Amino acid sequence: MKAPDVDRLDRVRREMVSARLDALICRLPENVVYLTDYWPHHAFSVAVFTKDGKSILFVPEVEVDYADPAWARVSSFGWGLLKDGDLYANYRRLLSQAKQELGLRSARIGIEQSFEVVGPSYRAAEPVVPAQPWKVMLDDVFAGCELVDAAAFLQSVRTCKTPYELRKLRLANEVAEMGMREFLARLEPGMTEAQVGAVVEAKIRGDGPGHKGARLVRAMAEVGTGPVGSTKGTLLVPSSVRRVEEGDVVMVELATVVDGYWSDLTYVAVAGEPTVRQKEVHNAVLEAQQAAARELRPGALFSDPDAAARRVLEKAKLAEYFVHITGHGVGLRYHEFVPFLMPGADGVLQEGMVTSVEPGVYIEGFGGIRIEDNVAVGADGPMFLSTPRKPW
Repeated sequence: MKAPDVDRLDRVRREMVSARLDALICRLPENVVYLTDYWPHHAFSVAVFTKDGKSILFVPEVEVDYADPAWARVSSFGWGLLKDGDLYANYRRLLSQAKQELGLRSARIGIEQSFEVVGPSYRAAEPVVPAQPWKVMLDDVFAGCELVDAAAFLQSVRTCKTPYELRKLRLANEVAEMGMREFLARLEPGMTEAQVGAVVEAKIRGDGPGHKGARLVRAMAEVGTGPVGSTKGTLLVPSSVRRVEEGDVVMVELATVVDGYWSDLTYVAVAGEPTVRQKEVHNAVLEAQQAAARELRPGALFSDPDAAARRVLEKAKLAEYFVHITGHGVGLRYHEFVPFLMPGADGVLQEGMVTSVEPGVYIEGFGGIRIEDNVAVGADGPMFLSTPRKPW
C-alpha cells in the first residue's frame, strides 16, 4: 500500500469546485489511473470520485490484488465467468449503490463523452471503450442528475504533473532506456527492422517488471532503417523485414508504459562507424534539441522551444528538413494534447508540464535523424526525465 498523491487529489477537488462538478465517473484507463493510481487490466474498472474527497474504485475480482485501497475504497465485482452474470447488470447495481452512498441524487456529474484518442489498458490487444450502451445506462441510473462532458476538464487538470507523477514518469523512462541500451549494444548489419524492435521490447518486458517496484510494463518499438526507412520516422510507420546494412542510420521510436505512466523516446544509431556527414547532422539535431529544452521554463510560450530548435537547424542549413512539431505532452498517454510545441502556438508553459522534445531532419538519399527525450518544466527551467544524449 502506497500513500496517495495528495497534491494530485487536492488539485482535482479544487478544480471540481470551480467547475461546479459534484462527482466524476471515469472508465477510460488513463483517467482511472489519474484518480486511483490503478492501471486496469481489461478496462472494465470504474472510478467514482467526489468533490468532498470520497472515491470508490470498482474493479473485477481477477484484478483486485493490483488495486491500492489507500487511494480509493476498492469494491470488486465478478466478471468473465459464468457465475458473474451480465456486466451491465453489475454496473447498474454498483453505480446505483454509489449514487445512494455518496449522496448523488441530484448531482452535477462529469463523464467521459468526447475522448477520441485514448490510452489503452494493460490488455492492449483488445481495447475496451465505453460507448452508447454505457451512456444510456448512466442516464438511467443517474436520472435526476445533470451529466456533463468532463473531457476538457480532465485533460486540463491532468496537464501539470505533481512530484509523485514526475517520479512515475522518470521510472517509465528508466525502464524504456533498458531497451534502448540493448538496441545500442546489439545492433548489427543483417538484423531486420522487426528484429531490432523485438530486441528492444524483449528487454523491457523481461527486465522492466520489478524495477523499483514496477509491476505492469508494456513496450512498442517502431524501427526505420537506411536512407529511405529512417525518413519515414516523421510518422509512426511499422517496422519492416528490411535488413540493416553497414553504414545505415537506424531510428527507434519507442512507447513504454509502466503501471499506466508513459515514456516516449527516439534513439538513432549507425550500423558501424558514422560518417562525417552523419555526425554533423546528428550533432546539429542534438544541439537543436538542447536549445529547445532550455526554453522549457514557466511563462515561455509553447512556440518558444520550437523556434529555438529551428534557429539552430537554420544555421546548420537543415531547417527545411524539419517538417513536424518539436514536442507534445506525455503522461498518462503516449501523446497528450498539452502542450504542443509548434510554430504559432501561443499557450504558456507552466511548472509541471511534461513534453517530448524531438526535433528531427529527414533528408532524401541520406536518411532521418530524430532525438527525443521527455522533459518537465521545472520552477527554474528544464528537468530531463530521460537521459540526454551526447554528441557523436
